Amino acid sequence: MSAGVAEPGSSTLLRLVVTAVIASVTLTWVPVMSVGGFDLRLPYMMALILGALLCLHPTQLATGINSLLRMILPWLVAYVLYLIVLQVNLAGGATKGMVFRQVFFLTCGLTLAVGISGTRADARVLRQGGMLAIFGFFAFTEYLARQIGLSWTTTLVRFLSTGDLGFVFYHFLREMFQMVAPDGVDVPASNKNIVAACMFVAMVLMRAGYTGRGADRIGGFVTLVTLLTLVIFNTRSVLLMAALGIPFAAWISLVCRGVRSPGEFYVKSSVIILSALALILVLSAGSAAMDEVAARLSFEDQSTEGRLDQYAWAFSLIEQSPLVGSGLVELNGQIVHNLFIGAWLHAGLVAFLLVVIAYLGLLLSWLLFVFRLVAAPSNWVLPVRAEWVAILPLMPLFRVWVAGDAGHPGFGEWIAFGAFFGLVLANRRARGRDRAFRLTPIYRMAST
Repeated sequence: MSAGVAEPGSSTLLRLVVTAVIASVTLTWVPVMSVGGFDLRLPYMMALILGALLCLHPTQLATGINSLLRMILPWLVAYVLYLIVLQVNLAGGATKGMVFRQVFFLTCGLTLAVGISGTRADARVLRQGGMLAIFGFFAFTEYLARQIGLSWTTTLVRFLSTGDLGFVFYHFLREMFQMVAPDGVDVPASNKNIVAACMFVAMVLMRAGYTGRGADRIGGFVTLVTLLTLVIFNTRSVLLMAALGIPFAAWISLVCRGVRSPGEFYVKSSVIILSALALILVLSAGSAAMDEVAARLSFEDQSTEGRLDQYAWAFSLIEQSPLVGSGLVELNGQIVHNLFIGAWLHAGLVAFLLVVIAYLGLLLSWLLFVFRLVAAPSNWVLPVRAEWVAILPLMPLFRVWVAGDAGHPGFGEWIAFGAFFGLVLANRRARGRDRAFRLTPIYRMAST
């Protein structure tokens, strides 16, 4: 067999492993083993397995990486240089594994990008992986909850009737996280934020994988379930991006699928906007649960005040050492929750400028994609819903402004970026703008 022909078995295996990577993203809190003090979580392990599978096909892997790098090199170089500057500035002191996590998460995201491109953006992989990620999370947490006399049903009823988010965070979700944690490890309830980000990514990928002709009713139901879960998790950055992203996807769908007249376009656009406003009004209607959520979304709570205090404190230190930074410093045991402020605070002006360049590169890549998609919808040739692909970067682009770990993108955010760039690369190949990516087993290449 020639090197240009894929082995059916290897292609099937690749699809299965990429599906497993997506399906496991909501289980970032489930450890598998500890390696050198680093907890190897289930989705991390699946990403490593995908990387190992791709490494068995070095020629095709090199082709995939080369094609991907041509797309992302400007912002990737700036971000890698930032990580190097950060590591140099933190050398000899406490680092809390920030740089290592970024290198690992970035590698996982790029590995998924190459894997998705290798499957030719198989819509079944996205659909099944996203669906399994969402319902797998519910099934596993329900199993754990029943062992301590709890359940999703009783928790949901209590939340809707009393608005007791504290019970949801600390007596339900945290208990689930703690049950699988290694002995002696205290798991914070803030793990819910990581799960929320990953659940949003899984939902978007699931919707992108719909290939039917009519309305995606199953996808609509899963979206409602996901939105309700995000409300319960009350991770504001993810909720806001869901509230913005879903109507934006609907509008892109309207534009890309065409309308018969300007009047129809304006009417349907108005319906989308009014529907989004109606959703907000329903969510903020007078119930104990929604009152509690609305209070937190007003940005007048203790969490918001804490971030503002962080920023004021960080700027005071930046003024004292603007060029080289202050190293890893904390306020009340917390690292500043902003990538740009954190870069300048911890590693100085050069690090800040590199982060700005990397972020602008990512932002420009996304804006150009949306512009090209709206201006020339026929350029999107994959049987994947482009409108959902378009909103994949929204959440990670926003969360760097408010997230923990000095604003660095987490595993879910890098998975979102990786899926986005993998799908864009697959579309380029489908249009013939890049060479096809086919898996040829290493033992086959040796004989060709």
